Amino acid sequence: MRACFLFLCVLTMNAVHADSEKAVIPDARITLAKKPSGTSTSGPQQIISRSMLSAAGMTTLSQALKSLGGLQLHDTTGTNNQVLLSMRGFGANAGNNTLLLINGIPINNPDMAPPDLNLIPISEIEFIRIIFGSESVLYGDQAVGGVIDVATRGQAEQAMMLSCNAGSYDQRDCLASVRYQAFRLNLGSMHTDNYRQRNRADQRILSGSIHEDYSRGRLDMNFHLARNNMQYPGALSAAQVRQNRRQAVNDTDFFNNSNVLVHAAQQYALTPDWLFTTDLAIRQMNGNGTLTSPFTQFRDLFFLKPQTMVTRGNVTFTSGADLQKDRYQLNTQFGTTNDRLQKYGLFSLVNFTPRPQFAFSAGARAAMQSSRLSSLPDQDTRNRAAATTLGGTYQPASDLAFYLRRAESFRFPNADEIASTPPGVTGLKTQRGTAYETGVEMTREKYTGKMEFYLLTLKDEIMFDPFQTPQQPFGTNTNLDPTTRRGMRLSGEYHFNNRLTLDAQYHYVNARFQSGLYKGKRIPLVSENFFRTGVHEVLSPHWSVYLETVYTGNQYADSDNANTAGATGGYTLLNANLRFEYAQFAAALHANNIFNKNYYLYTIYQTTMQTEFFYPAPDRNLILTMSYTFK
Repeated sequence: MRACFLFLCVLTMNAVHADSEKAVIPDARITLAKKPSGTSTSGPQQIISRSMLSAAGMTTLSQALKSLGGLQLHDTTGTNNQVLLSMRGFGANAGNNTLLLINGIPINNPDMAPPDLNLIPISEIEFIRIIFGSESVLYGDQAVGGVIDVATRGQAEQAMMLSCNAGSYDQRDCLASVRYQAFRLNLGSMHTDNYRQRNRADQRILSGSIHEDYSRGRLDMNFHLARNNMQYPGALSAAQVRQNRRQAVNDTDFFNNSNVLVHAAQQYALTPDWLFTTDLAIRQMNGNGTLTSPFTQFRDLFFLKPQTMVTRGNVTFTSGADLQKDRYQLNTQFGTTNDRLQKYGLFSLVNFTPRPQFAFSAGARAAMQSSRLSSLPDQDTRNRAAATTLGGTYQPASDLAFYLRRAESFRFPNADEIASTPPGVTGLKTQRGTAYETGVEMTREKYTGKMEFYLLTLKDEIMFDPFQTPQQPFGTNTNLDPTTRRGMRLSGEYHFNNRLTLDAQYHYVNARFQSGLYKGKRIPLVSENFFRTGVHEVLSPHWSVYLETVYTGNQYADSDNANTAGATGGYTLLNANLRFEYAQFAAALHANNIFNKNYYLYTIYQTTMQTEFFYPAPDRNLILTMSYTFK
């Protein structure tokens, strides 16, 4: 019965149910991070700066990741909150194969629910670091397709800032921020009716931070409190889409939740070349709602990561451990699922630079997860994993670098997946992967460019299988036969002068089942092609404009593993942002989907009905942002 409820949750949400007068506009570039020799184990990186977020008119984290980061997103609620983040060819299981961090702390959930992307307002983000590629040695579980680390704003001059948005679908947001010496406090409110009928979302946020510097180190503490109220309109059939794309198919489904995140970080330099760091975080969520029937949900997470970094000449040695304890509970009319997960990891990484133009790295991690599932029947499972990485960088010139790396990855099954497995199967195997990556980066005064190629092979990939049997009439979670992702990524920018900049990126991924029932078929919810280009022009000391075109290729609907229903067509969006700055005042008018293209946030194939269901995306919409800094 638990499996029935989990399937109904998915089906209801997704299938039967997004300073002076001479001031100059900030430099609006996507900084393509050059791979320094000390981090040659890391995959290709992209830094999205605060100035780029402002210039492009980004208003949510999910919008920034899709537009500027080039990620494939799937919004199963239409609220820009619980969004699947896909890197390197993952579909419905993308939320557990892309690791999302806030200030280095993982916020992925112990169940199948995507993390809350609205926990951090866009105005509080200093930069977003995106690492493309497997990073399990440094980050552990779920760092398979890549890692996204959101860094919030640090301490700044004493000031108070007020920022408000207003736009289509009755969107109204306001955030007030106060900075005083080492203390920062933020208070925010957000409301939107969203595109669909009965898709209202409200959020209240309170966050803050404080730091203390001392002779040999620093102590930082920050907290985030959020209250969300969301309505779910359900997905539409093709006939319902033709009738009215904005209609809702139910008037009962909703989810209300409260979130708490507290993070303490310490840095201590024992000597100039010996650094200790410790991160400790506590996160909790309490929620209740209705998805065809009432339910309550609870998560409680504890995270601890001490590590040390020692530098001796041209060798840097990093080692550490991490401990994570998760408690997850789901109460429904079908019963109660109570799961306690514990994860342990030990890792080491060595970076060696024998010559300025050469850098090598090698690292390893050992990890274990234990799960105690209290339901019918009770289950005690244990999963183990090991991962290694080996990489090298060759820099023949200061503006040119080549890299080559091999990186292993792993993913443990989460609480929902453990609770719904095939008959006779207790728990699931650990998903394991191996990635081979190579590429070249060039940075010149007027242009930058990057070209990357990768091959990712997975064994025992964990995914929901819609195949139905008398024992499992709704499908189940299972370990798949081997799967493979092959792909490439091109990106760069060109500065015509100090007023005009062009940036572009192209992603290609071929994600397929390698054997078994679906051999040769494309993995659902993965677009093979993605292309984006943007133009930023400074019109005057106070005005700037940003235009972008985003193309997303076709893809198969979720659960259509056999590629039965045919691919949903690709689409191209044109977005624009006009920005004005004068002294402490800034304003921007952002237009999305200017050509009013009809497309979908998410689609799913219902196997018993052999029918696709759709979650329509918004049509043309506008949002006006204004902010003022009191000094």
